[in-house]
Amino acid sequence: MLKIQTQTEETDPSTASARLLADRLALGSDEIICHFRNSLDGVSSPLISTTELWGEAREHARLVIQECAEALRESEQPSAANAALGLSVGLSTRGPLQSVHPADTLRSSGLLFQICLQYLVTAAADLPPEQSSACLGRAVAALNHSLATCLQVSAAGYDAYLLKKVEESATGHRQRLARDLHDRLGQSLALAYRCLDLHDQAVDEGYGPPTRARHLARVRGALDEATGYTRGLISDLRTRPGVTGLAEALLEYAEAHQAPGVRVHIEVNGDESWVPAGHAEELFLVLREFLRNSLTHAAPSTVALEVDVAPHRVDCFAHDDGAGFDQAAPPTREGRSGTGLLSMRERVQALGGTLHLTSVPGVGTGMRLSLLLPEPPATAPGVPA
Repeated sequence: MLKIQTQTEETDPSTASARLLADRLALGSDEIICHFRNSLDGVSSPLISTTELWGEAREHARLVIQECAEALRESEQPSAANAALGLSVGLSTRGPLQSVHPADTLRSSGLLFQICLQYLVTAAADLPPEQSSACLGRAVAALNHSLATCLQVSAAGYDAYLLKKVEESATGHRQRLARDLHDRLGQSLALAYRCLDLHDQAVDEGYGPPTRARHLARVRGALDEATGYTRGLISDLRTRPGVTGLAEALLEYAEAHQAPGVRVHIEVNGDESWVPAGHAEELFLVLREFLRNSLTHAAPSTVALEVDVAPHRVDCFAHDDGAGFDQAAPPTREGRSGTGLLSMRERVQALGGTLHLTSVPGVGTGMRLSLLLPEPPATAPGVPA
């Protein structure tokens, strides 16, 4: 009886079609990954910004394709690739991919899904319609499961990465503060005590007022230095509102340029003190240019801009529902595709960031900006080196 069932399975047209589609998918793995790499390049994805990141992303893509192929071959058996996929993606929470923002991971997963689906549809074109439909349904379910696994683990890895960065930032600040307290405040106080000892010694040994006055002057100078440092430190450690500087500057600009009836929403989340002054200035100029383009050229009813500031990176999301523009059109002197957009890209690229613009005529324009921040300075903020 077992032998008869095996023969039946081997001659089942739907099983044979599924395995044929699986073989075609496996053979097309390199082509799919090449297309995936080009698509990531087209959206300036950080997944291809370094060899290490692309190496991990490529391996995950291979495992997703492998799991899909095995799901087609083994209709009732759990995919053997699933365990490998979960292990590989799980390990990425301790590797370079954990630093990739979930929005970038989601975008890359969507691209891979579209590319794989397009390849499968083409590969199944010569199969009987009913078998093609069943095979594609199984393949789509496997793709969805694999990519969902990647997204879930990547989100957890990014959370761990953020917590680690916050911890490192706090630890580094405490260490810098301890060094400065020792080297600046501690040394000033030690000098004051030493000068007091010398003053007492001068009194005991009968030195005249000029000598004693000189030691007291040094005490005062040391205490003035310690007081100045302490005031600067306290000023820097006061709680600073993290949403005032950039948000207020952009709102002030928008209010001066928006037409009646236009709604402008600007939100800044996080602590702007994490952004170095030079980066903050360039970021403001880029975001201001987006507002200028929207309010001057697009005639929108709504413009929304959100900035998320983390200790190690800044992410900006902006959108308007205005006229939009044709991104394929050649630059014009006055249009939104002119020098303003070029300036935005150049500023972001100069800081090592990525800028992605999407626009559809009659629908609106969107912008995504990602910018990695440099490590904190070696000295405590607000204290001269």
